[in-house]
Amino acid sequence: MRPRAALFVLALVAAPVAAQVGPPQSDLAEGETVEVEYNADFNGDGHWDVAYVVRAEDRRELRVATTIITEVEIGENPPQVLALDPDPLGDAVLKLKGNVLVLEELTGGTTATFSTHRFRWDAKLQAMRLIGLDATLYSRTFAHDGMKASWNLLTGDFTSHTLKLRGGDSDIAYDEVDKRRKKKRSAPVRLEQSPTGDDLLGWPGGS
Repeated sequence: MRPRAALFVLALVAAPVAAQVGPPQSDLAEGETVEVEYNADFNGDGHWDVAYVVRAEDRRELRVATTIITEVEIGENPPQVLALDPDPLGDAVLKLKGNVLVLEELTGGTTATFSTHRFRWDAKLQAMRLIGLDATLYSRTFAHDGMKASWNLLTGDFTSHTLKLRGGDSDIAYDEVDKRRKKKRSAPVRLEQSPTGDDLLGWPGGS
């Protein structure tokens, strides 16, 4: 009969590596701070991954690092990095809907853009890819009309609206008018190549 200590050691060796590993840590350089962080399983392998928004003096980035766990290796992929607006109107929001990582942020000034990026793990790319982008441009002081656009990169469906400022005492500030639909097909877009909400709207000077 084996001693209890030997059985305990064997159990540790035989245990799944994942049980001994926590989520990747946010990797910060000097002068960087974490605006928001979110841990979840983004690539569907059953192990923790991490997404976080980093602020520095003159830049701001979304970083996503996924865990690598094999029979002989414990580590993480190099983080995918997306440059963000360095001066947002408040902190970003990160959340998971199903297997989709969602980034929401508000940028601009009295004229603001609210953007929603949706990312999902792509097994062929072995990376997070952009699958959807929504953006709304509006006046925070209700001084002018706005714009709204939505792009589904999986289907290529692209819709846009004009937001017409509504007068009077209505609680609804804008009416959605002049709705347009078209196909905007694209090759897979990696997280770090994602356009901004302003790019999607074509304002100012976006493609």
